[in-house]
Amino acid sequence: MGNDYHSRKEKFRKPKRKVIIVCEGKKTEINYFNGLKTRDSGVEIIPVHGGTHPKHIVKYAEERMNSKWSIDFDEGDGIWCAFDVDKNSNSDIKNAHEHAKTKNIQIALSNPCFELWFLLHHKQILSQISRQDVMKELKTFIKDYKKNEKINHSLKDKLSTAISRAKKLNVIHQKNRTELISRDSNPSTQVFKLIEFIQQLIEKNKRH
Repeated sequence: MGNDYHSRKEKFRKPKRKVIIVCEGKKTEINYFNGLKTRDSGVEIIPVHGGTHPKHIVKYAEERMNSKWSIDFDEGDGIWCAFDVDKNSNSDIKNAHEHAKTKNIQIALSNPCFELWFLLHHKQILSQISRQDVMKELKTFIKDYKKNEKINHSLKDKLSTAISRAKKLNVIHQKNRTELISRDSNPSTQVFKLIEFIQQLIEKNKRH
C-alpha cells in the first residue's frame, strides 16, 4: 500500500514550472540566478550561457526552448535572455529584441552592464555611467567583490530596494521617450522584470 501511495503521489504531483535564463556571462549572471533557487518553490530556475552577441543569445534560446526545455507558456513557464549593452549597436539590440518578441522570449537588458543591478541594491544611480565606474562604485559597498563571485547573501535584504530603483530609472527614461532596449537607456536594467516574473510564478504555484 505504501508503494502504491507513493507512486500515485508521484503521478499526480504538479510538475515544476521552468524559468530559463540564457545569459551572456559564463559565471557572474549564472552564479547570481542559481543563488535565487529555493527549495519547494515549485519553480525551476535554469541559467545557461548562450553566447556573447544579442542575436546569438536569442537564437540559442529559440533553438532549445522546445527541443531541450519543453517550455509551456500556457502553464507559466518563461524564457529570458539576459545580456549587456556592451559594444552592441542599437540595430543589433533592436533586431534581437524584435525577433525575441515573435518567439515569446523576454529580454533583460542591462545598460551598461549586469553589475548595475547589483549596485542598485546599494545606491540609486541616475546619471549616465560607464562599466568601469559601475565596478568602482560597487566595490565601495562590497569591498571584496570580485567578478564571478557569489554575492547573493549580501544582496538578499535589499532586493525590494533594487527593484524600486530600477523601476524609477525606467520611469525617467519613459518620460524622456527613451527606448529602454537600446544603447540610449544608460543607466537602466530590466533584470528586475525577470526577478518579479520569478516571484509571481512562485506565488502562483503556492495558491494552486
